[in-house]
Amino acid sequence: MTGGVLRGRGRHPQGVTWSALCVGYRPVVRSIGQRFSFATVLASTMGAATFSLVVYSVLAAELIEEFGVDRWQIGALVTANSLFGAIVSPFVGVFTDRIGARRATILTLIVSAVALSGTALSPVYPLLIVVALVGGVAQALTNPATNKLISLHIDAGRRGVITGIKQSGVQFGTFLAGVILPPVAIAYGWRAAVGVFVAMAVSAVVLAMVTLPADPHHDEARHGPSTPGPLPGLIYRLAVYGFLLGSAGTAIFTYLPLFAEEQLGFPAEVAGLSVSVTGLVGIVARISWGRIAEQRFGSARSLALIAVLAVTAALTLAGAGRVPAAVWIGAVLTGASASSWNTVGMLAIIQNVPASRAGRGSGIVLLGFLAGLATGAPLFGWSVDVLGTYTPGWLVVGGVFAAGLGVIWPLVPRRRAGPATV
Repeated sequence: MTGGVLRGRGRHPQGVTWSALCVGYRPVVRSIGQRFSFATVLASTMGAATFSLVVYSVLAAELIEEFGVDRWQIGALVTANSLFGAIVSPFVGVFTDRIGARRATILTLIVSAVALSGTALSPVYPLLIVVALVGGVAQALTNPATNKLISLHIDAGRRGVITGIKQSGVQFGTFLAGVILPPVAIAYGWRAAVGVFVAMAVSAVVLAMVTLPADPHHDEARHGPSTPGPLPGLIYRLAVYGFLLGSAGTAIFTYLPLFAEEQLGFPAEVAGLSVSVTGLVGIVARISWGRIAEQRFGSARSLALIAVLAVTAALTLAGAGRVPAAVWIGAVLTGASASSWNTVGMLAIIQNVPASRAGRGSGIVLLGFLAGLATGAPLFGWSVDVLGTYTPGWLVVGGVFAAGLGVIWPLVPRRRAGPATV
């Protein structure tokens, strides 16, 4: 596995920006208004693609009662969504390069709306499984499509913040779901609550069709719809890093409230706030890490620091059994680390892969990340069932985060070289 180069300004190794490789092409998203609408579509796309997973979490009690299923069957919906998304990610990445970033983004929103509609209308549980697979396709599409958009239409030097805003759409969507779904479900039923999010996804489709710029045709004319050739070795290293942080991170996100309630003795409503804290911190952290990685530390150093913070978060949670208040510190550190690595990882792809292959590169990294999401939580839950305590699981989570640090460490420069090169 070769290391590759993680460059801070999104440039070709010879100093030419990837956008410039599209003959005569200049990014068209330049004014403040254009960047605002562009970032809104990107964040909405990321949020819409993950709405289904949030529905399974927030409305779990309603789904259990409606379909007469067990708790593990709700978890099976999450696994089906993430695992199928991981399987199709490499193919979806190539598909994105072929059809173009704009059409792939609009397609992502349409598939998200279909998945949410299927959830709201499903009469039986087996159909929910099928719908979860559709949602997995949306998850697989979203990062290749939006990364390619940024690579094509945003000038180097401005990509870090835009990427952070894009990735924060997941956290903002989670926050909206926590605020909107429960009261609407109580007043009008859970199906109507999901319908609200269907309407949001459809509105985002319209906004994308109106505001997103067209893809440059000369890129396809020169290189073909998807340029063949090897991807940088760092893409595969990022995929392994994403698997490790995804598998350990999903254990925290899934079981943090239950840990606070069962082992620390917090009331259910207070325990649930632990995830809200993680989400709110994650919104700020994702935007901040994008700027830090592009302008100051570079991608490799930022990913290493994120892994160190994630290890600290896991160890803090392991110690929360003795000092319950430490769970809030663990939640904050998780939001600033495991919840936010995607921003830097996606920025590294945008900076180091030509726009014509950005979809394929994103698909490979997403394969690792989604595979981690699909496997981490069930294994952690099994350890709690067998051992009757959360502490060993938190220690293993910390070890997995440390392994992520080991994967990215060879790319970290031994001397400070400024923002342009890491």
